[in-house]
Amino acid sequence: MCMADRYPTIRSKRHAGKARACGKGACPGVDCRLEMFANGVHMGPRGGDRMASGTEMRGKRKDEDARGFPDYRQISIFVALFEVSGIARVAARLGMNPSTVSMALARLRDIYQDDLFVRSAVGMIPTIKAESIYPGLKQAQQLLQASTLARDAFDPASATRHFRVAMSEIGVYVLMPHLRALLASEAPGVSLEQIEITADTPWHLESGTLDLVLGHVPTMGNAVIRQRLYREYYVCLGRAGHPALQAGMPVAEFLRLPHLSVASRGRNRQRWEDYAAEKLGARPNIRLQQSSFAGIEHLLADSDLVAVVPARLSRALMRFAPLMAIDLPFESPSYIVHQHWHPRHKKDAGATWLRKALARVAQG
Repeated sequence: MCMADRYPTIRSKRHAGKARACGKGACPGVDCRLEMFANGVHMGPRGGDRMASGTEMRGKRKDEDARGFPDYRQISIFVALFEVSGIARVAARLGMNPSTVSMALARLRDIYQDDLFVRSAVGMIPTIKAESIYPGLKQAQQLLQASTLARDAFDPASATRHFRVAMSEIGVYVLMPHLRALLASEAPGVSLEQIEITADTPWHLESGTLDLVLGHVPTMGNAVIRQRLYREYYVCLGRAGHPALQAGMPVAEFLRLPHLSVASRGRNRQRWEDYAAEKLGARPNIRLQQSSFAGIEHLLADSDLVAVVPARLSRALMRFAPLMAIDLPFESPSYIVHQHWHPRHKKDAGATWLRKALARVAQG
């Protein structure tokens, strides 16, 4: 059966009474156009019109898509032309050359297939097409500007961001109290999560699960950015009034004192005991060893034990117990504390603020 016979309601009145042979019998009406359409061929309104294949139609759509979409600069130029009129005035407003504005307008005309702006006695006036697309392009410009400001600006007073920072146990004692106080006064909505430094810390920084790594971490490698905060030295810490702990005491006498040694997990700095063995040819008298600095201030305050600890840590511990510190009777080993971050955070305004805050705390 002919398609026209199957769907008689679509027969053209123009062909009423005119029967043509379609090879399947009389076909009054539409010349079997529906069968041709069903087979992927499109015909014009009359039987003699040129047929366009599906490939040609897709090619036409491809040409339309090739015109593309306006970029941010073109959007800004369009909005300025609409609001102030005149290429010279737009160029002055945007700080561009008039030729740049003219080229952008030519590109916009190609994209929208419309003049967009035409000259008149009062300057360039928008076409109907320009008036119809102005609200959308103006909104797009505002959204793009807002996203740029959100990326580039960070107001600590109103921010509600959460940061994850890996730091050593010493960092928790030495820097965290001051950093917490700074956040409370300058960035009350910013929260901080302290993560222990482990062998996986470099991977976590690279993967983005950490914002910052703080400490002496030689295993961070060269793929990250680092900033030196300070060089740390050692002192000897003991209870206030310790009868044997005297400044300038002989090295041998110092090594004979009952020492408390802390071998914290994941510590990257050189143990001072190994340094003493290498440089002095003797080891200290270790009477107690533990894996953490937690509580050592009370152990020292209640005994004759002494401990060689980083100088900043000694000052932090002396706030909690009656302790005293003296310089080592030999050249102290030292190490450098850095803050490390991944290059992806280089332009992050919030992360930049945090790094500057930590630098202030470390140098204060």
